Amino acid sequence: MARIITGIEINKYGIQAVEISVQRKSVRVLRFIEEVMDGDFLTPDALSLFFSEHQIQRESVVTSVPGDMLITRQVTVPFRDRSRINKVILYELEPLVPFPIQELEVCYRILNQGKGKSDLLVYALPRSILDLRSRLFEEAAIPLNMITVSSLASSNTLFQTHMIQEGRSCMHLHVSSNYSILSVYESGILGHIQRLKWGLDALFTRLQEKTGIDPLTLSERLREVNPLETTELINILKDEPLPIAQQARKSLQTYLLRSKGKAPAVVYVTGDRPGIHLLPSLLEKDLSIRTEIPDPLAALPHDIGRRDHLSGIYAPLGMAFMEGGKDALSCSFRRKKFSLISRIIESKKELRYAIAMLSFVMFLFITDYLIGIQTKEYYYTQIKKEMLNILQGTFPDVKNVVDELEQMKLHIKEVEKQNDIFRSVFGEKPSALDVLNEISTLIPSDMDLAISDLTIDEKSVRFVGWTDSFNTVNRIEQELKKSPIFEQVNVSNAKVENDKSRVNFQIKIVFKGA
Repeated sequence: MARIITGIEINKYGIQAVEISVQRKSVRVLRFIEEVMDGDFLTPDALSLFFSEHQIQRESVVTSVPGDMLITRQVTVPFRDRSRINKVILYELEPLVPFPIQELEVCYRILNQGKGKSDLLVYALPRSILDLRSRLFEEAAIPLNMITVSSLASSNTLFQTHMIQEGRSCMHLHVSSNYSILSVYESGILGHIQRLKWGLDALFTRLQEKTGIDPLTLSERLREVNPLETTELINILKDEPLPIAQQARKSLQTYLLRSKGKAPAVVYVTGDRPGIHLLPSLLEKDLSIRTEIPDPLAALPHDIGRRDHLSGIYAPLGMAFMEGGKDALSCSFRRKKFSLISRIIESKKELRYAIAMLSFVMFLFITDYLIGIQTKEYYYTQIKKEMLNILQGTFPDVKNVVDELEQMKLHIKEVEKQNDIFRSVFGEKPSALDVLNEISTLIPSDMDLAISDLTIDEKSVRFVGWTDSFNTVNRIEQELKKSPIFEQVNVSNAKVENDKSRVNFQIKIVFKGA
């Protein structure tokens, strides 16, 4: 089942649209539409009319914003879990950007993950720019699935057509009207991105100065030039180096010094205006790096006639790739989840497929439910047996068992009630064993001592016993007074038995705080 995805590029020169069909791993370019207008003043009505006149698919629509305001930063976080990354990414980025973090929207790409850490490439855009683009499509009643950045969308096309490869370094130069975005890729990973202060408007100005062509018609004239005229224009412009070449060389050298990476083997040039076909020859001369305008359509099955001197299709095509699940750059803002319901409504074939899938899922659910009931019943019986064993083992006096759990609760409460008298002295979980242990620890083991009666209440301990002499009784009293939890230790009724074989005595111990 093919899915139709539409990429929309809006810039100061007009609006472009591309439709691609995605079916499993097969991608086919269906149409490319372009209208020349002042895109900066495009209204929702005009956008809606553009879709209606050309009968453009609205199933999955993606668009872009200019990349001149894009912020990129590399961030390392001390964990690998994506949910934890999502929670802290704004706090990690906040000290690295020149804007209040609440004014930015953020997405990121995981570059590397090691033991207990993740290296991220974070993208951020001002929220106002995204709001403006979202509002345009919303007011035109066109559902929007995703917003990305033109230059990164172009790079995504280069990724998917294997022009940016893991085994080499390359540079991408996306040229707009009044700025350019330079990106360097090391082994398929974006290592450097920078905005350059040069655009095709500057090239038009130089051509107008050299040739005298009316600047208002220069763009249209450049659409019609033949190879011989192209060569003549390049020869005219070769007299002086282009400022973009100087800026690109400086940016590249700074990056290479910082990263100690490899110099790029090739420069890919993309853009959306006539005149861009003049740049490879001029840049190759100034940069001494092989420069080309790639044609991604040659690597894809498509129905569009090739236009050798233009590359306006790259950004919309790259956006469509991203929405089609081929997002190499992972740079997408306000991305909506794929809606199965909307596709079911639009396609009867998919409706039958969905019903079959739903029936299969329901069958699995019912089967699992029935098996689960039997399994739970078996475990319930085993648990009841285990509870009965625990009850009878813990409280052997219980004979008539009706409800194992409730009876166990009642017996435990009775035991806890008996222990409440010790809570004020021995902490949150008192035990009579604590009192016995304290007495046993304090009385030396070499004494001849026997205790015949022991009574413990809320405030004191009383015990009656006998020993061999009065000295031993006094020694016991002195040892017990050393305890930090006993307030008083009083010996009473100490007397010798008739046969003078032993001394009987009684000791009362009062707890501290009683």
